[in-house]
Amino acid sequence: MFTPLIHGRFHGWKIGTDDSFTGLDDSYNVFVGDSSKGLSGHATGGNDSYSAGSNATNLFFGDAVLDLSSFAHGGDDSFNWVKHGTSNASTSNVFWGDSGGSLTGHAVGGNDSCSVTGGYSTTTFFGDAGADMSGYAHGGNDEFHAMTAPNSVNVFYGDAGGDMFGQAHGGSDTYTCRVEFSSHTFFGDAGGNMSGNAVGGNDAAIAIGGDGTFTFYGDAGNNITGNAHGGDDNFQTTGQGQTFYGDAGGDMSGHATGGNDTYNTGTISPILHAATFYGDAGGDLHGYAHGGNDTFITNATSTTFYGDAGGSLFEHASGGNDFVNAGITHGVTAPTVAVFYGDAGDNLFGASHGGNDQFTLTANGSSTIDVYGDAGGNISDHATGGNDTLTYTVSSGSPSCTFYGDAGGALYGDAKGGNDACVITGQSHQSLTATNTFYGDAGIEMTGHTLGGNDSFTGGANSTNVAYGDTSNMSDYAHGGNDVLAGGNDTTAPANSTYDNTLVGDAQIMADHAQGGNDTLISGTGNDDMWGDAQLMLGAAKGGNDTFVFNFNNGHDKIEDFGQGRSGIGSNLGTDHIDVSALGIHDFGELSISTFDATTHESTITFSPGNDIVVHSQVALTAHDFLFI
Repeated sequence: MFTPLIHGRFHGWKIGTDDSFTGLDDSYNVFVGDSSKGLSGHATGGNDSYSAGSNATNLFFGDAVLDLSSFAHGGDDSFNWVKHGTSNASTSNVFWGDSGGSLTGHAVGGNDSCSVTGGYSTTTFFGDAGADMSGYAHGGNDEFHAMTAPNSVNVFYGDAGGDMFGQAHGGSDTYTCRVEFSSHTFFGDAGGNMSGNAVGGNDAAIAIGGDGTFTFYGDAGNNITGNAHGGDDNFQTTGQGQTFYGDAGGDMSGHATGGNDTYNTGTISPILHAATFYGDAGGDLHGYAHGGNDTFITNATSTTFYGDAGGSLFEHASGGNDFVNAGITHGVTAPTVAVFYGDAGDNLFGASHGGNDQFTLTANGSSTIDVYGDAGGNISDHATGGNDTLTYTVSSGSPSCTFYGDAGGALYGDAKGGNDACVITGQSHQSLTATNTFYGDAGIEMTGHTLGGNDSFTGGANSTNVAYGDTSNMSDYAHGGNDVLAGGNDTTAPANSTYDNTLVGDAQIMADHAQGGNDTLISGTGNDDMWGDAQLMLGAAKGGNDTFVFNFNNGHDKIEDFGQGRSGIGSNLGTDHIDVSALGIHDFGELSISTFDATTHESTITFSPGNDIVVHSQVALTAHDFLFI
């Protein structure tokens, strides 16, 4: 059934009437709200409504089959389908809120709504245009309400099924759905690309229910280029199996800017399956593209988070300052694996810059968590990592967490690490058997003329903590940052010569002309194995001037590489100090130090029964080696 109200173009100052149509069951229904062709001039579409037939194909053009152009304005049209009858046959619905073609000129889309409820259906809703939006066209604020039966397929294009370019502006669209065993795809603004000076609307999706798939593109299904700007989009869900692209499913380039997007599943009741979040782009950020300041809040058993790009940041691209609040819950049938990339899943290179990202995480059970402050791969050329922060709480069990302050791989060329911080706490006084590992800048190596950031680490209580201030290996002319590493506080320290904290100021291995930073290593109440520079020094590598800090109840600690600025063995270790001011010690005479063993180069400082330090030094300790009150 086909019922166009106007045969031909609707133009001039014409105003469409407000029409209502009811489709037939078991039929092929086509309804055109105003014009079988286009709307132009200052024409305005009516506020039309269509009640769709069941077990049928329903096509509804809210205003025009073709384009809206000039100053045309779409009406506020509505499409409603409610399953009736006993047949379980599928119903197919397509609703073009304003135009089956494009919106151009200064055309404005209406505030259209689509509601599908009940049975099994396939529904596609184009909020404004089936094709493109260009010129100064502006999309309406459209709504799609989908509460369909399992196995349904729903697709919502908030503004354009194709591209948005020129000065086009998307509306603020809303999609509410029940996910259960169905497929949902949401394009907040454009199914294709956004370019020129196009601006995405502030779109929202609310999804409830269990198993199913939901893919959310906040602005564009493909790329955002030129000076286009993504909107501030919001996705709230209690469902499972979601993939969220805050701005673009593809790349962002030129001077494109991502919106400040939010993904929120809540932090109380866990969802049971994967959630994947791309704060800005599923691909790369390059040119001068800039990621938005995105927020990710979830309590999931499996999570992957890319703060800005699933791929790389390069040229002059920069990441946004993203925020994560996540509860990582042990899976029902398998341990959880959660991965967080502050900026890029792959690499940072060129002159790109990571954002200052914040991660607040809680974990239990046997969860495995990896946090990359900036890049999952490498940082090279003149790229710089952001100043990232991880606050991590172990609630129970034996989770494992590894934090790479900047890169999971390497720092090459003239790359610089950010000033990153990691603080680990525990909610339990019992032995948690948790394992925490920290690399201040890179997980594998630093080479070339790279520079590590001034990073900090506070180990978790009653846990095993291993911290490297900069990386595993430093070579060439790499330079470590001035890092601060603190061991965890144990309820009861382990036996002597058993260490639950390993604190290494710079790296496992330093070689060539690598230079260590001036690091500060702080003992906790556990047993700390402390290395101011590296566990192995090779070539012309040189350590920094490090400080080892002690307090009451320090346990049984060891300083493995205490440098005293002397020639001979250990001359490459710098000039280090032992800070005992917190113990109220005023001078060298108040210390209890064993005789220096010239063979092992060790002596023992005893503060009280069960609290001491074995110091491996160049020569016997003197007052010059200490910092007193």
